Amino acid sequence: MGLKEDIKKFAKDIGLDAVGFASAEPFLEEKKILEQKKAKGLLSPFEEQDIEQRCYPEKLLPGARTIICFAMGYLINPYRPVETGLKGPLFGKISRYALVKDYHYVLMDKLKAVIEFISKRKQGRFMIFVDTGSLMDKAAARRAGIGWIGENTCLFTPDLGSWVFLGEILTDIEIEPDEPARDLCDHCGRCVKACPTGALMAPFQINPHHCLSYITQIRGSLPEEFRKPMGSRIFGCDTCQEACPKNNSVRIPHHPEFVPDQPLTSNLLKLATIDKRDFERIFKPTAAGWRGRNVLRRNAICALGNMGKGETDKENVMLLLKKLACDPSEMIREQAGWSFEQLLSSRRRY
Repeated sequence: MGLKEDIKKFAKDIGLDAVGFASAEPFLEEKKILEQKKAKGLLSPFEEQDIEQRCYPEKLLPGARTIICFAMGYLINPYRPVETGLKGPLFGKISRYALVKDYHYVLMDKLKAVIEFISKRKQGRFMIFVDTGSLMDKAAARRAGIGWIGENTCLFTPDLGSWVFLGEILTDIEIEPDEPARDLCDHCGRCVKACPTGALMAPFQINPHHCLSYITQIRGSLPEEFRKPMGSRIFGCDTCQEACPKNNSVRIPHHPEFVPDQPLTSNLLKLATIDKRDFERIFKPTAAGWRGRNVLRRNAICALGNMGKGETDKENVMLLLKKLACDPSEMIREQAGWSFEQLLSSRRRY
């Protein structure tokens, strides 16, 4: 086999589900889109703001010729509350990608192994990207034939849907590119209709500042306009992905590398009062740990304020919220006050 086939075989042998090769030519069409988004203030604070860096791989690695793209499915079981058998209103929702070990470390180790494998066969220069740099990962993956971009702006693969993490190796080694992926989106518009805040303004157009996945990760107080739409979400939002027919009956890859050492709790009462030790033990090894303990607590407290009229333990929750009104964190005190008022007003109505 040639180098390209050897890389594909090795990558799949170490657990990477899809591998594709793209040229490192500039992303000129994407540049126009990014410029329009920037002019409208629609670039996410979590993404690189320098459009030139994002669209010209040569600026990242002088002499770059090839982008090797990888996708790895992160579903370890069909989606359900983590604490099975304990279903109820006092359990929140954590996005699937945050239910597993932090993908940055898992993919980084695998891509380092790929570089080591290549280097034994051919000398070259390499750069790794795992959602950590300027490279346009979804556009590169589409160019490399790994998948297509859906109307919800997620990258979809044929057998794993959009439940994948992406990583890239940029190199000055020239390798024949694969054919770009065909667009298999049904253009049904279900993701746009399902978005709880209207963040999906139109197909392929998202306002990141209204996206609940972003809102659940911001620091400071939650904007009041998004507190009710958050519902029981405590980290991330999968709504637009769950609405997509392409995510029905996808393959569950069950990668053991993603299975957390400690099962995550979605119990809102536990999360509202979680201490530093338990947070470090349970959440720090996951992608839900990067924003810190109080952001997670704030979201859980907001979810408690969104309890409905028929839900149990409302009196106990109100006592807890009163206690949290004395928390050292101003952010927690403010959120506890809002949630207490929500429960109090709902009790008056009924």
